[in-house]
Amino acid sequence: MSEKKVYIIPCSGIGKVFGSIGREATYIVANKLAKGKVEFECLPLIVKGKKEVIEKLKANKIISIDGCPLKCSYNNLIEQVGNVDAQIMTTSIVKENRECKPEPSIIPIGENTKILSQKLAEKVINKVDELLENTEEVN
Repeated sequence: MSEKKVYIIPCSGIGKVFGSIGREATYIVANKLAKGKVEFECLPLIVKGKKEVIEKLKANKIISIDGCPLKCSYNNLIEQVGNVDAQIMTTSIVKENRECKPEPSIIPIGENTKILSQKLAEKVINKVDELLENTEEVN
């Protein structure tokens, strides 16, 4: 079995509900749905080019999660690591679930935001499984 992990790198999106959805989904995946299969890293350490972090990311699979068209997570990963295996936008889950509008509050996050975060986490775990399956086929 492959020892590779999938690193999920959510955007910082501080103060923005779409950033909160991405971060919350990351925590759900890492701590519940795929414990042991995934890790997450701090985007500012990647932006700063922290060598140990960059080397870890280069040796594993990466999913970026972004909350807006600036795609800070994706773009900084491409710049510092050179690769992203999958890119997910939090806005996609909101578009797919228009009846569930996220609340503007981020502390605490609202009930709809929690629901959207769970739905995004399910989308992320599907991508995690796909990336790990493809890794095992290569080995």
